[in-house]
Amino acid sequence: MYEQEVLGLLKTETAFLGSADGNQPRVRPMKPWIDPEGHVWLFSRFDTKKVAEFKVNPRVELCVVGKNQEVLTLTGRLRDETRPGSSIFRATLDLMHAETPEMKMYFPENDTTSLILYRLVVHEIRLMRSDCQLVTRVNLPMEQSPDVDLALCQGGFCLLEQ
Repeated sequence: MYEQEVLGLLKTETAFLGSADGNQPRVRPMKPWIDPEGHVWLFSRFDTKKVAEFKVNPRVELCVVGKNQEVLTLTGRLRDETRPGSSIFRATLDLMHAETPEMKMYFPENDTTSLILYRLVVHEIRLMRSDCQLVTRVNLPMEQSPDVDLALCQGGFCLLEQ
């Protein structure tokens, strides 16, 4: 049940991505995409200020507020998965184009040169329901295990190691 609430919010609502530009916090609307394995993906143009910020500090927080005032936050770091010659890149990009109509507004389907794909390596998920009940909080210290990922798996959240 919890997993479906999280997936529902991520798939239907606009998310806001918090990052740091030096000492200045930044918040931007983003449309995440969830792959069949439950990984969270984001896309952007190569030539944006946020891409330069993510190179310096890839730690981010993604926040979604639902129609019933539920609040979902995912904390982690972005991993650049842009490898235009890679079959995984192409397959991920094709799935994203098929399932995320918003992406087509920014990138033609055959465009592999002006965009960057990020996978959010999730370390913490928090869902506050509309009754202000904190449902779950999973916290994986990024400093100790930066490559341990939390994915949305069948039957609940599961840990994956790269």
